[in-house]
Amino acid sequence: MLRRNIVGLVICVAALGVSTLGVAGVPDLVNSNADLPAGLPQVSVFLTPDGTGNLMTEARAVTTPPLDVVNATITVTLFDAGMNPVFAYPFEDMWLETTLGGLVACTNGTLANANTDINGITTFVGPFYAGGYSNKVAGELTQVIINGAPLIGEDLNVLFNSPDLFADGVVDLSDVSLFSASYGTTDYRANYFYDGSVNLSDLVLFSSSVNVVCP
Repeated sequence: MLRRNIVGLVICVAALGVSTLGVAGVPDLVNSNADLPAGLPQVSVFLTPDGTGNLMTEARAVTTPPLDVVNATITVTLFDAGMNPVFAYPFEDMWLETTLGGLVACTNGTLANANTDINGITTFVGPFYAGGYSNKVAGELTQVIINGAPLIGEDLNVLFNSPDLFADGVVDLSDVSLFSASYGTTDYRANYFYDGSVNLSDLVLFSSSVNVVCP
């Protein structure tokens, strides 16, 4: 009887070990988190298909009146189901999307900057390669995607816009038409140098991006 109990205990311990191994090193979408610098308001980041737009460290605060450049680096910390940091998780499996699909990235255009470190941490700084624009009026947010699924409860108040308004990977005549329709308005999609209105400063940024394409 004693031998049978010992064997049963060994089997239980072994099963527990296998269960633990099954989640170790696998990011848990609830336990993991994505953070912006403390106290940051909603921000806007200007992107282009060829990566010559702004870094997250060059974001502009969406405030009234608008503020100067702010650092909107996104810091991600990955934990497994046991709250252990996930080390060396590949940057290729972490990217940014937006909740309504307004941000349209080129292939691998919004990846994390590095694999996670020993504490499970990585950052999103850019450069990013993308077109499209966030729907500011509808409250579109930014999500960190881990291997195809978003971190749960970690949506971020970050907006993106791009001269590739048509979101087809190139800035061309179709985008010129859309930009012209927004000029002189408060339309967020073309307010690249965010100041609340589409004006000459935005025209300069748009003009310098004509004919750029995704890599």
